[in-house]
Amino acid sequence: MNHARSSLACLRHLLIPLLLAGLLAPAQAEEGGQDALRLLGTGASFPAPLYLRWFRDYYLAHPDVHMDYQSIGSAGGVKDFIGGRVDFAGTDLKLTEEEAAQVPGGVHQLPMAAGAIVVVYNLEGVPALKLSRDALVGIFSGAVANWNDPAIAATNPNVGLPDMPIVVVARADASGTSYKFTRHLSALSPDFAAAVGANMKPDWPDTLKDRTALVRSPGNGGVAATVRAVPGSIGYVQYAWGFLPGIQMAALENRAGNMIDPGNAAFDAALSSVMANPSAPKATDPIGAEAYPIVALSWLMLRTEYEDPSKLQTLKDVIDYAMGPGQAVTEQIGYVRLPDSVIEYVQNQLKSPAAEP
Repeated sequence: MNHARSSLACLRHLLIPLLLAGLLAPAQAEEGGQDALRLLGTGASFPAPLYLRWFRDYYLAHPDVHMDYQSIGSAGGVKDFIGGRVDFAGTDLKLTEEEAAQVPGGVHQLPMAAGAIVVVYNLEGVPALKLSRDALVGIFSGAVANWNDPAIAATNPNVGLPDMPIVVVARADASGTSYKFTRHLSALSPDFAAAVGANMKPDWPDTLKDRTALVRSPGNGGVAATVRAVPGSIGYVQYAWGFLPGIQMAALENRAGNMIDPGNAAFDAALSSVMANPSAPKATDPIGAEAYPIVALSWLMLRTEYEDPSKLQTLKDVIDYAMGPGQAVTEQIGYVRLPDSVIEYVQNQLKSPAAEP
């Protein structure tokens, strides 16, 4: 995989919708008369670039509809949604039954964005890095402390790995990305599962903290920017955030024992595996020789009832657009195009007035 060429292309596709969203905001404020409909959402940063692109494109065709989405993390979005402060929210984890029961009238939870969690690193002179499952767990448990550790060197022969401390960059906020990443590490290692486990805000091992090898940063964008700024660092982000200049994405060993570079074909293979074998172990660690090992779905929450009926109808129309023409841009900005079965599921949910169980 040519990371330099791919990074420029994907960075362009990522930045264009973000920049246009900012440029359109003042125009929306000026044009937004009393008849304009405004819909506010908060939540996961995992799907944020895709949502911003969809909402920008929808606005261009419907300038009387203003969609505002702030990526504050899954936990913040759930809190805002249950508290009635937003019209919709993004989360990388579905609501629990107890949480759903707190939403008056019920809630639709729709799988809207599929993507991968990648491991990014900043290591001068190492444009390609392969991490075995043991090395990956070792790095994030603190057992592997230096870049020239034998666990890393074993899968990177003839690579000039420096005698340099590894700095782990993790999320500062409660995050679905953290949950999915630590869930995968827990599937690989019973010791990691016992010490850290799958958690939206992991309590990382003391071995990292004691040697000041742990840095926290908010959001996927914050983790990517911190890795870019700190030589010798490594972190985990949604794929769309892995294209900042100055950082690279590592190839990871999958369940079949193959080293897999992040990319659309590997993500498609993983998602197809998960959809065909949706049990928890296979979703956490997909089967398949070419499957990338860490893929995830992100969910959009909306109420089944609104005081203003036009909000529900507009949200359904936006989602219908996202499931139709909007799928054409998913891979351009680092996501996985949803299978027809998932699109059909979403559309059927929107036709039902009842809350999703």
